[in-house]
Amino acid sequence: MQALATQDVMPTDAPLSPHEQIRTTALQLFVEYGFQSVSLRQLATAVGMQAGSLYNHIESKAALLFELIEEYETNMLQVLPGKLMILCDPLKALNAFIKSHVAFTVEHRQRWLLARLEYRCLTACQQKSVQALRDETAERLGAILQAGMDQERFMKVPIKTMVPCMLAMLNEISSWHSPGHTPSLTATVGLHTKMIHGVLLPTSVEPFADSAQH
Repeated sequence: MQALATQDVMPTDAPLSPHEQIRTTALQLFVEYGFQSVSLRQLATAVGMQAGSLYNHIESKAALLFELIEEYETNMLQVLPGKLMILCDPLKALNAFIKSHVAFTVEHRQRWLLARLEYRCLTACQQKSVQALRDETAERLGAILQAGMDQERFMKVPIKTMVPCMLAMLNEISSWHSPGHTPSLTATVGLHTKMIHGVLLPTSVEPFADSAQH
């Protein structure tokens, strides 16, 4: 079973630890063939070790899947703008949220695919943990919209409706284009920023004034 090339695997001179080798290979195989279709024996063969040896480095295949998905959602949160920027400059925070979300999703396309396609394979408890992280991302965006409306910089919009719509658009970016036929990151960020600004910003505000400065 051949592993796919991926943007998520960065070239490095230092050899990967056995655990990282397993994680990297599992990500590729789970995305290409599906979590349920990949056996531990197949994973071990792809890594170059005996199936029983995997348990020296991972708890189980299910635990490995949860680790990969939970880490993706956690890393996404870490690149998004924080509370200080949100309160000081909601428009700057909005632009940063869009750019960071788009860039992270595009850069980590395989991890995004795994999180979306194999979420159903997690246990109820694991799904609850992952959903809590996704809810925190939504709350971060909601806080930006609320701050912008409080400061009268954004149009009044129903946050509970707007946040899911915006995240649905941002989360599906990687599914719009096939590998090798993807527009530049700058063009993609600009397009999504323009669409979101069109909904939120009063017509008297220059949509890209803040984003051009930052």
